[in-house]
Amino acid sequence: MYKDIIREGDICRAAYKDGIEVYIKRLEAEGDSNRETFMPTENFINRIEEYRSAYIGMLGIDRISSDSAPEPAITSVGEDEYAVIYRVTTYITREIPPYGLLYVPHGIKRAPLIIAQHGGGGTPELCSDINGKNNYNHMVRRILKRGAAVFAPQLLLWNFREQSPTQPSHPIPYNRLNIDNNMKRFGMSITALEIKGIMNAITFLSVLPYVDNNKIAMTGLSYGGYYTLHTMAADTRIKVGFSNACFNSRNAYPWVDMSYPNSGNTFHDAEVAALCAPRKLYIAVGKEDTVFNYESAIPEAERAKRYFCGAGCPQNFVFRVWDGGHTLPFTNEGFDFIFSAFEE
Repeated sequence: MYKDIIREGDICRAAYKDGIEVYIKRLEAEGDSNRETFMPTENFINRIEEYRSAYIGMLGIDRISSDSAPEPAITSVGEDEYAVIYRVTTYITREIPPYGLLYVPHGIKRAPLIIAQHGGGGTPELCSDINGKNNYNHMVRRILKRGAAVFAPQLLLWNFREQSPTQPSHPIPYNRLNIDNNMKRFGMSITALEIKGIMNAITFLSVLPYVDNNKIAMTGLSYGGYYTLHTMAADTRIKVGFSNACFNSRNAYPWVDMSYPNSGNTFHDAEVAALCAPRKLYIAVGKEDTVFNYESAIPEAERAKRYFCGAGCPQNFVFRVWDGGHTLPFTNEGFDFIFSAFEE
């Protein structure tokens, strides 16, 4: 008798689990329609600041105060053939001191500033080619060669050994998802915290004498591509973005630290991209990417394109599927896109 009860219990448990999964699929289908109702593509531009405020509130950026935080600090730490290198520390709160490396090209009196954001398993040193093998395809050095200053911030992403065994490890353990969950208990998120850190850094760097604060851009790979898109949506001081290897359907990739309360009905990647309009945004995904399938990114990009059309600037959104993997493209088209925006 008991065996039959247990076996029938497993059947019930399977039906329960299957029902939850079917219900989520229904919510996703309804969410696609709900996002269109929430932010129609044809007239959203007239209310874009209202939507930006809702987006900032969803992430919880507006709940993070920098009051009483120490003043930022900048220290020269060396130079190489490309630039003078500075370590910059800009507090998010009085307890949290994120740092980054600032590269100022030799002989430049006033230069554009480009935020170059590493991805999972990354550090400023890694994406700058000064510590270990990487998949950034010389991101920082390619920018420096064009005469722009580069700031590479550190995010809470430095240890991803299971996904990136060739990257250096660092003896500072953390649990990103637990930290994100704790932030969400108070109406914030790890994304909000780190975007706030990047925004604080822009505030500090933009008043340096060798930075042209009218020419600020952001680029990044993987998580760095995610932060490029989401920081640009929040901060209109970023004039142009080049996001790599992350833009996709959040229905296909509902990662915990990329999901927010009610985001399925309001802001997925297409709607976040829309908040970058009418500024310029270039998105690249690789056909051989083993982390994110490019095919599920295509419908999301088509939706994002409609927003830029609705804003009257379809030429300001570029989506490219290229023949590479989880790295920056080998061609210079994305960087050309950034620097052409500075010339307008």
